[in-house]
Amino acid sequence: SSYKYRENHPVVHVSHKDAAEYCKWVGKRLPGEWEWEAAARAGHYGPSNRTLYAWGDDDEDWELASKHANLWGPGAFPHENDALDGYRATSPVKHYPPNALGFYDMTGNVWEWQRGGKHKARIVRGGSFVDSLNGTVNHAATLGARATIHATTTTANVGFRCAKAPKRRTEYHYVYHDEELHGQLAVEDQFGKRDTIPQMGWEDQHVWDEEEEELDDDALLKLEQTRKKKKVVKKRERYSNEL
Repeated sequence: SSYKYRENHPVVHVSHKDAAEYCKWVGKRLPGEWEWEAAARAGHYGPSNRTLYAWGDDDEDWELASKHANLWGPGAFPHENDALDGYRATSPVKHYPPNALGFYDMTGNVWEWQRGGKHKARIVRGGSFVDSLNGTVNHAATLGARATIHATTTTANVGFRCAKAPKRRTEYHYVYHDEELHGQLAVEDQFGKRDTIPQMGWEDQHVWDEEEEELDDDALLKLEQTRKKKKVVKKRERYSNEL
């Protein structure tokens, strides 16, 4: 075999460990399943806009599908590959248009190794050129296409892509704390050392009385003196490498 005329095709015949080690070598990693599917669906999560494919829901329109993904055509497997999409095996990575987020080949071409799973059941996503639009041949190559194979499997229709999440930045914000009501924000450890730390749940302990009279200026000043601001870590959202 040779890579001649295949320089822009997906790398195949690589095991799960091969793919993971390469990603590590370039400072990246294999994508997680949630992360991969979020990239594949490109905002089409539902319930109003969830679709089977990046281009719609029609699982019978091979002519339309052949313009978006490298899949097996309507012919009988494995002898009637009509190459409606122009390729009998893998296709160049950027031959088909990207999805709404700019990702190529999230459906078809080659299955893609994912993080997770067990040695005898590693996860692959996306479908490949030997899978069909509606599942009449092998797998149905929808956006939710998923399979498990042995980690040592190396075939012509299994490849991978690398992923990398942005570096996390710790964000802070300030909240009020009433020391007269909740006490000092400190705790004493076994060595007698007192450390000021955030206390969970105090911010939900105050109940507002709608019929309570308005406070005058002196009362407001006294309230401000007893309420102090503290710096706490802002609750964060999960990043893609945590999915």
